[in-house]
Amino acid sequence: MKVPHITSGIISICLGGLFYYLTLDFPKLNTADTGAAFLPRIYCGLLILFGIILLIQGIRDHSKNEESSQTVRYALIAMVIVLAYILVIPYIGFYVSTALTIFSLLFFSKVRKAVTLVSVPLGAVLFVFLVFEKLLKVSIPMGSLFL
Repeated sequence: MKVPHITSGIISICLGGLFYYLTLDFPKLNTADTGAAFLPRIYCGLLILFGIILLIQGIRDHSKNEESSQTVRYALIAMVIVLAYILVIPYIGFYVSTALTIFSLLFFSKVRKAVTLVSVPLGAVLFVFLVFEKLLKVSIPMGSLFL
């Protein structure tokens, strides 16, 4: 039995259920079209399904839990990087913070090739710019420092 898998599965199921419950207040359309809650409910269902799969895997797995302190440390550092990313988006904007976060995660993952460290963040930012901002006309946060 793997306690982290069981715990993650239960948390995923609970979050999926909570988010599904929150979609019940979304406005409904009078036509046969899908409403605002359609896609979030699909995501909630998938989150619940994957949580159930993770829970079952955790219960059925009888191997020893061999989580090293190094693995836990890496996971915590990656979570801190992502949390910092979320916190700095309003100030330095989406594009700069995304490029810095991807660079940081690659560097933290021991990627040392300069071409990769530069091209992957720039490619991701360029992709988001072209697809979402230019093609789909989605407004991307620019940050208060650049306004």
